[in-house]
Amino acid sequence: MRRNHSHTSDSAGIDRRSVLRSSAALGAVALGGVTIGSTTAAARSEGATAPEDGVGYQYFHREWTEIEADLERVADLGVSAIWIPQPAVSKLSWEDLTYGDQEGFYDGEGEESVYGRERDPHPPLGYQPVDLRDFDSAHGTEDELASLIETAHDHDIDVIVDVVLNHMANPDGPDGEVEYPQFDPDEHFHDYGTLGDCELEGEEAEMYECDLLDLPSMDVEHPDVQEAHRAYLEKIADLGADGLRIDAAAHVWPWYFQEDINPLADELDLWRVGEVWDDDVDHLLEFADTGMTVFDFPLYNAIMEAFEDGSMEELSQATARGVVHENPEVAVTFVQNHDTVGPEVEPNEPEGRAVELAEAFVLAYAGMPMLYRGGAEDRPELEDEDLRALVEVSRTLARGDVIDRHVDEDVYVFEREGNLLAGINTADEDRTVTVETDWRTEPLVDHAGDGANVTTDPDCAVELTVPAEGWVMYAPRKSGSADPDPPGEPNPPAEPEPLADDC
Repeated sequence: MRRNHSHTSDSAGIDRRSVLRSSAALGAVALGGVTIGSTTAAARSEGATAPEDGVGYQYFHREWTEIEADLERVADLGVSAIWIPQPAVSKLSWEDLTYGDQEGFYDGEGEESVYGRERDPHPPLGYQPVDLRDFDSAHGTEDELASLIETAHDHDIDVIVDVVLNHMANPDGPDGEVEYPQFDPDEHFHDYGTLGDCELEGEEAEMYECDLLDLPSMDVEHPDVQEAHRAYLEKIADLGADGLRIDAAAHVWPWYFQEDINPLADELDLWRVGEVWDDDVDHLLEFADTGMTVFDFPLYNAIMEAFEDGSMEELSQATARGVVHENPEVAVTFVQNHDTVGPEVEPNEPEGRAVELAEAFVLAYAGMPMLYRGGAEDRPELEDEDLRALVEVSRTLARGDVIDRHVDEDVYVFEREGNLLAGINTADEDRTVTVETDWRTEPLVDHAGDGANVTTDPDCAVELTVPAEGWVMYAPRKSGSADPDPPGEPNPPAEPEPLADDC
C-alpha cells in the first residue's frame, strides 16, 4: 500500500549540545523486589530515549525575543531543555486567539469556542501552518529563533521545537480562504484523515479519528510531502535545535515514523517525543517502538485521579497505568501542558498545591519530566525555590529502579534504588510511616524540603514524617561531609556502597 522512499542528506545540522541525546537508562520500575519494564538503552538509538538527568520546561505564549530574554531565569530553575512552539508561518495571529476578554477567531457569535476558555490563549499559535518553508511567524523571525537557540545553548539549555507533520491549517481563515503555497490540497491532502477512512467502523475508527478538528491531513505516502517534511526538519536542525516534539503523532501512520521520520532525525541528531493522546499503553509503545519517546498520557490520567480528591493508591504500581511502568526510558511524564490542565485547576485560575504535589511526584519518579505552568503572564515558577530544589533532585538523585515502599490513601513513599527515598502526602496533617530501604544504619538528609535528618536502622528501615500537603526527598549526605547539604542545594550522590544482602 505505502510507497517507501529512502533519502540521503548532506545536511547534518550544526554542532549542538547532547543532554537530550544521553542514552543512559532511566531505571526500571520494581514492586516487591520484582523489576518491571527493565530495558537496555543499547537497543534504541540515542534520540529515542529520555535522558536520566533531563528535566524539560514548556515555554509557550511568548514571542521568540521574549523567551530569549527570560532564559537566564529558566537556567536558574535548573531545567536542561525547553520546548517551544512550532516555528513555521500559520494562519492565526495573536489577535485571533481567545484569551481573557478577547474574542478569538473560533468563538463565533455568541458561541463558545471549540477550544474552550481556559487560562491559556487558545488555540495556541503554530498548530495551523500554511507553509513549512517560511519560519517568519507570529512568534518572530527565523533569525530571532536562531538567536533564541544560540542563547539557550549559552545557558546550557537544549531546545525542543514543536513540529506539525499531520496537517496544515483549516482552509477557513480570519482573512478569508487560506492558501497553501507549498501544497496542492487535491494532490497532497487526504479528505478523510491520515489514519483511516471515515467509512471505517468499530474500534479502529474510534482509535484513528477521521480528522483532527477539521484540519486537512497530509498524505504522508506522497513523495512531495515526504520531501517537504525532510526539508522542514533539516531546516530546524540547521538552526541548531536539539529535539522535536511531534504534534498529533497519533494521527500519522507509525510506519512513516519508523521508515522516514525517525531515521532522518537520527541523521540530524535530533531527539524526539511524540504526542500520542491515548490511555492505551500498548498503543503508545507501538509508536515508541518506531524510535521515539512518547508523552505518558496514561500516567497523566492516574495523576489526575490521585491528586483530585482521590487516593494515592492510584499511583501505586499495582494500580497505575503508564508507559513509565513498561519502558521508563521512552516515557516523558507531565502534570499538565498547553492542552491539559493539572489536578484541581479551574478555568482562568492559577495552579494550586495539588499541581505542586504532582510535580514533586514526577520529578522524583522514573521517566523524563516536562514542566508547564499555564497562563500568558510572567512565570513566577521560574523563581520558586521549592521547585528549583525538586528539579535539582530530579537531575542528581532521581535515578535507579523505582520500588514502592508505602502507599495508602494519602501517602506514597517510593525509592529510586540506592539513590533517593521520596514521600508525598496529600493529607492536611503530617503523616509518619516506617518503611524499608536499601540503606543500613545510614544518615539521610531531606534534599528538597525541611524534613528532620533520619538514620536507617540495622534492619534497613527508617521512620519518616511527611508534612501535610508536602513532600520529603531523602538521600545520604555527601560522602565526607560533616553537615547535611542545605535544602535546595543537593550535591550529587557519592558512589553507592554495595548494598547488604538482606537489605
